[in-house]
Amino acid sequence: ASIVAFLEHLFLSSQSEVLRILRKGEALGNPDELRPAAVQKGFVHVRVNVCGSPLEFPESSPSIGKVRVKHRGILLTLKGTVIRSGGVKMIEGEREYQCRKCNHRFPCYPELEAGNRITLPASCPSMRSKGCQSASFQLIGDSITCHDYQEIKIQESVQLLDVGSIPRSMPVILMDDLVDLVKAGDDVIVTGILSAKWSSDVKDVRCNLDPMFIANYVRRTNELKSGIDIPEEIIKDFELFWAENRATPLEGRNKILKGICLLRFLGYSR
Repeated sequence: ASIVAFLEHLFLSSQSEVLRILRKGEALGNPDELRPAAVQKGFVHVRVNVCGSPLEFPESSPSIGKVRVKHRGILLTLKGTVIRSGGVKMIEGEREYQCRKCNHRFPCYPELEAGNRITLPASCPSMRSKGCQSASFQLIGDSITCHDYQEIKIQESVQLLDVGSIPRSMPVILMDDLVDLVKAGDDVIVTGILSAKWSSDVKDVRCNLDPMFIANYVRRTNELKSGIDIPEEIIKDFELFWAENRATPLEGRNKILKGICLLRFLGYSR
C-alpha cells in the first residue's frame, strides 16, 4: 500500500520525469539474450490509463471549462469531442551532447512551451566528485531523436452544460503512436499533462501563455456512447422526482407537461 501511495504521489507531482524514467527502464528491462536485436525497440512508449486506479478521482478529472492554472503540471483526464484534427508532422524530441573538457555525455530535451527550443545547461551536469564547470559542449552525431507529432482540439460536450453556456475547448498534443488515432467527431478520453506555450512574438504586443494538453493516453469512446450523455445530477433529479410521485404518476406527468407548456409557449418555467 505504501509503494502504491508513493507511486501515486510521483505521478501527480513529477509526471514528465517519471515517464522518462519508465521509458528508460522498459528499454533496459529485457536482456539482449532474452530479446533478439531484431525485435528490440529503440524507443518505448509508456502509456498511463488511470481508469479504475487510485489516480482516478474528481480533482484529476475536471471538465474542460473548469481547467485552471492550479491544474498545470499534474496528471489530468479530460473528456470531450474532437472538433479539429491537424496533419501529422515531425518534431525533435532529444539530443545528446558531450562536454569538451571531461567528455561527460548528457541528453537535452526541447521545451514545447518555448517553441520546441533546446536550452543547454549553464555548466556541465557531470556528477563527479570534483565537478566540472565547463560550459563548452559539442553535439554528438546521429544522436537526434525525432517523433511523430499532431495537434488536435477537443471540446466539452454541450449536453453536459447549463442552458446558455458556451462550450470550452482545449488544444491537445499527440505524439508517436498516438497520432492518427482519432478524427474530428470522435468522443475521446485523454490522459496527460496540462502545460502552456508562449504565443507568437509580435512587436509591441504582450506575450501570452496559451494552454495546451500533452497527451499520454487516448481512448475513443464512440463505441461506449449510447444516445445522449446524461449528467449524474440529472439522473438523480429524475429518480427523486418519480420517487416523490410514485403513488400518483399521473400528477407527475401533469407537472412535466405543465412545465413544458409554460416554457414552450410563454418562454418561462415554473
